[in-house]
Amino acid sequence: MKRAGLGMVGMAVLAWACTGGPESLPPPSITGVEPATLPVNTKDDDITVRFDARYAVAVDYGTQKVDARMGSGRIWVDEEEATVTRFDPTGVAIATVPRGLGAGVHAVRLRLDDGREAVAREALTLRPPGQEGVDPPLLEDGGVLMASDAGPIFRCRDAGVDTEDCGDPRDAGPGPDDPMREGDITAYAFDAIEGTRMSRTSFAITVRAQGPRAGHFQGSLELFASRGTVTPTKIGPCDSGVCDATIVMDAPAGNVHLNAVDSFGVTGESNTFRLEPYK
Repeated sequence: MKRAGLGMVGMAVLAWACTGGPESLPPPSITGVEPATLPVNTKDDDITVRFDARYAVAVDYGTQKVDARMGSGRIWVDEEEATVTRFDPTGVAIATVPRGLGAGVHAVRLRLDDGREAVAREALTLRPPGQEGVDPPLLEDGGVLMASDAGPIFRCRDAGVDTEDCGDPRDAGPGPDDPMREGDITAYAFDAIEGTRMSRTSFAITVRAQGPRAGHFQGSLELFASRGTVTPTKIGPCDSGVCDATIVMDAPAGNVHLNAVDSFGVTGESNTFRLEPYK
């Protein structure tokens, strides 16, 4: 005899409904769309849609078997259906952005096989051809070269001379809010990128500033791949010298590495790792 039960598969929660129909289950929810910004109609770009969904599951305690009623799904960008190249019901779908969409902000819609839907409004921005993505302006960017230090200058009165003089002025040193100068950052170090990564599938990286004022760095970095492309091409602003980002690489199978550079020309290079085509 089959009885109702609960199970967990990846990020998706399996739940049995007494009626057995999809109407007894909550709708799915879209938790993220990566990348969030792409050029319009320049090539066939892919997006990764992450979602949470609950599914019906029946447990046969006699045979110790679980029948998880999970299927596939479809993706739309506005009213244009996208081609789904990979669908993992536990929470990840990869789809090719339809051609013909105009520049601007677009909604992403997910529909499961049982008819339940989720919509993420303003989830994808398509920028006009030739227009690069622009990050919000930074108050103090490591790429700005300052001719002099904004740190305070302290003078004192020399007891032997009736004028304000204590020899050379003494600089108290720059603080966390002072602009970065050339030489404050000497290099950038990537946290190890371990294992094999999949092309066109997002993953996280961390880049750390090094140098006398590494902990003060709050600027941005340009990213380059040794082969193929990396999106986004600029990460930041960093937080106390630590730059966390989620990126997507697109390159043929093989060994690759990443490079980071700031506006002063200070660079850093990741370890070499394997990139495989997405399946």
